[in-house]
Amino acid sequence: MTLTGLLVFIPIALLVVLWWKGMGRKEIARRAGIRACREAQVQFLDDSVALQKLRVRRGPRGVLALYRIYVFEFTSSGERRHLGYIHMLGHHLQKLEMDPYPE
Repeated sequence: MTLTGLLVFIPIALLVVLWWKGMGRKEIARRAGIRACREAQVQFLDDSVALQKLRVRRGPRGVLALYRIYVFEFTSSGERRHLGYIHMLGHHLQKLEMDPYPE
């Protein structure tokens, strides 16, 4: 492989790895949302989460990691949708928040 070929291949390979890891993180967030909804006795909607924000932050040991905020929707009555937010640093769940909803 030539130098030009390597200069094209390496960035593409890095993007593929980032995408692949991102899909794994998204699945972790989805499972956390499902679990939170089950515990709150509400319905997790659309069986998915969506990436809302992506940042670079330092972890507890000072190592840089991707900080992601995912959003999901849920309902308590079947009539109105409410939002939930999943904060992740790397592959660790940092915080899960759910908007107030009527019981």
